[in-house]
Amino acid sequence: MSDLQLRTKAWFGDEPLSIDFPSGWKIVEVGPQDAPALSATAMLDRLRHPTGSPPLREIAKGKTRCVIIVDDLTRPTPAADLLPSIIAEITQAGVSEHAITILLAGGTHPPASAQDMAKKAGTDLSPAVQVRAHDSRGDLVDLGTSPSGLPILINRMVMECDLKIGVGCIYPHPIAGFSGGAKIVLPAVCGVETTRMMHDYLRGSRTRGGSIHTELRQDMIAVARRAGLDFIANVTLNHRREISSLFAGDVVKAHEEGVRSAQRMYAVPVVPEADVVVADMYPFDTSWQFAQDRGMWPVECVGSQASRVVIAACPLGLGTHELFPVDSPLWSRVARRLKHFRLADLDRPFEKLGTIMKLIRQKHHHLMVLSPGLEGKELHTMFPHAQRFGAWPALRAALVARHGEGPLTVAVYRCAPFLIPAASDLNQEIAVPDPGATVRLTSA
Repeated sequence: MSDLQLRTKAWFGDEPLSIDFPSGWKIVEVGPQDAPALSATAMLDRLRHPTGSPPLREIAKGKTRCVIIVDDLTRPTPAADLLPSIIAEITQAGVSEHAITILLAGGTHPPASAQDMAKKAGTDLSPAVQVRAHDSRGDLVDLGTSPSGLPILINRMVMECDLKIGVGCIYPHPIAGFSGGAKIVLPAVCGVETTRMMHDYLRGSRTRGGSIHTELRQDMIAVARRAGLDFIANVTLNHRREISSLFAGDVVKAHEEGVRSAQRMYAVPVVPEADVVVADMYPFDTSWQFAQDRGMWPVECVGSQASRVVIAACPLGLGTHELFPVDSPLWSRVARRLKHFRLADLDRPFEKLGTIMKLIRQKHHHLMVLSPGLEGKELHTMFPHAQRFGAWPALRAALVARHGEGPLTVAVYRCAPFLIPAASDLNQEIAVPDPGATVRLTSA
């Protein structure tokens, strides 16, 4: 019998998950580079030797009030592992702990709860350090308009601080190309209308893991500069959700360095001839909303007769996103985009048609979803032909009932939301000599 050890329930235990297959099946595991966790000493060294900017301690000298902007629980960044190093550098520069606020910034996501803040920031910080949550409909400051004409409404507390640090994670993103960098300001601490217009109006990357040199990214950078973002600390993660590298310094130069590293770390071959494809959504498996948005690409890389398996624990169930609610009619989004239509967007209908066709295909897939936290009726609101399983043995039995015990190939994409399919067809390089063997494929 062949088995693999995965992880599940990001932020809610990060537990091991064992999945097994009949001994006659060939298993190909595809995943990111297995990088070790970065030590606290190494993190301090990166903060003291940043890219494109003075060291954080030098920047913090003479400052009186600091905000550390951190992404929220929908993102996998283990900020609690990094914050002590950042705070140590700031306080050693003379900034009082009482003058430091950690702001969980999720853009238009619902404001973080006390439990969310404790998970993200940790429980070992000094009680003098405040932890708060951004509210996109809360107290905002009007900074005018961005270079592309967006109304810039930003969290007032951010603007009242004279030292601003952004903490986030770098991974493939469907419209920003990659997350991280200036995205921690626009849209993370902006008002709902700023964020809505950004999504409807600006040209981003055509693919997840695509270019970061876009109209969207340029506006993000301009708004971050205007808001006074002084320093970023962006990380990449290994498959255990541990910080494997840290890119600190200037919002552009440090981010670009991190993106180059992420491209190497997360680019993987595909297995188009697989009879069963397994998309493991960890560490974006807190809710179905973000799991299916970030990691569904492997189910598009196999033939029509293949079984498509998705693993997403979804302890928060279906999840929500104010801009893209799961039950939002398509026509309402089209109407908003038409409202902001420009002549430069004449080619966008063809681009968007491709996206819509892909979403329609996905909705018709007969997915087999392993999700203890998701109700079947919730899953069917988005994927009406999907079948939900609460435990692996039942899903495994369904696979065997369909395919039998005989030889076939299973492709397991570990941490699928992190991975970027390589451009070249590497199917010829995949060699599984015997049934029951497991081949592990990672980026070069």
